[in-house]
Amino acid sequence: MPRRLEFFFDYVSPFSYLANSQVPAIASRTGADLVYRPFFLGGVMQATGNQPPATLPARAKYMPKDIGRWVRRYGVPFVFNSNFPMNTLHAMRAALAAQELGAFPAYHEALFRAAWEERANLSDVAVLRDVIAKAGLDAERIVSRSGADEIKERLKASTAEAVERGAFGAPTFFVGDEIFFGNDRLDFVEEALRS
Repeated sequence: MPRRLEFFFDYVSPFSYLANSQVPAIASRTGADLVYRPFFLGGVMQATGNQPPATLPARAKYMPKDIGRWVRRYGVPFVFNSNFPMNTLHAMRAALAAQELGAFPAYHEALFRAAWEERANLSDVAVLRDVIAKAGLDAERIVSRSGADEIKERLKASTAEAVERGAFGAPTFFVGDEIFFGNDRLDFVEEALRS
């Protein structure tokens, strides 16, 4: 039976973007089932007392350098989003709606690309709608469904579950009950999947 690799992410997180460029290959190499778990990073931060890196001067100064190193290592496109940090509540709800509607792969890639390659302001629902439409998806259907109470509750539940399991930021990965935080822990994730 294949191992499950759960990937908790939020589009506001540049480190989730970086991890997203690597996890499909890790899942493929290890034969793992990759499960994308949208959650709301703002809710995780609030629940755990964590702070976004940009709010701490030393971390804010260091973060672009660190991201640059990972961008070069992974060979991925990246432009720091001047809208950072964005409120991605609607984007994360729409991710769950896209999963439900069978549109998640295209939605997911479009959202990360928009945030970290095109500097789109995902806080703006009109921009979100435009990004979804440009991905060839039914933006009206996805955005409309994202406002449903069940979707709102699912995002709250996913966020709460991640916190209960030990998450304090993004990206967070689980292999069984073992937790890994950050794109810089992907070697350990792969080891756990192989063990």
